[in-house]
Amino acid sequence: MTAAAGIGRSVLAGLLATLAMDAGSALLRRTGLIGGLAPNLIGRWFTYLARGQFSHNTILESPPVRAEFPVALAGHYLIGIGLAVIFCTLLLAFSYPPAPGQAMWLAIAFGALTNALPWLWMFPSMGFGAFGTEAPSDWLLLRSSLVNHLVFGTGLALSTRWLGVFR
Repeated sequence: MTAAAGIGRSVLAGLLATLAMDAGSALLRRTGLIGGLAPNLIGRWFTYLARGQFSHNTILESPPVRAEFPVALAGHYLIGIGLAVIFCTLLLAFSYPPAPGQAMWLAIAFGALTNALPWLWMFPSMGFGAFGTEAPSDWLLLRSSLVNHLVFGTGLALSTRWLGVFR
């Protein structure tokens, strides 16, 4: 496989893994197992980041901005794609094409590790503390993030296998 084909498949795997994360999140929210942030707050946070404001007393008090939902969607999918490309590149750069079972567990573990981003950067930056401990309790941020990122990792495992990224 050429490098361009590998990158293209990694991008598609990231798109599919993020889509799996969103579908899983929608289903699990209905059960009450998870909560999470409203997408408009994520879009607001991304917009303020782009404007150079990196922390908030609470994002809830920051004035709304235009196009919060589309910004959230674009940022969320770009991050998911970027993480998938990083995952695939790391494995391929070290000449480590994993066996299918290994790839599954490595992708799920990678998904779990990506929780460092919301737990240690996004939630504190939004004013909700490390691990989201200062957010409204019904948002279940710690649990929601963990479950969503495990679903992302599972989606990444399945999509990289289906797309033959590591062949």
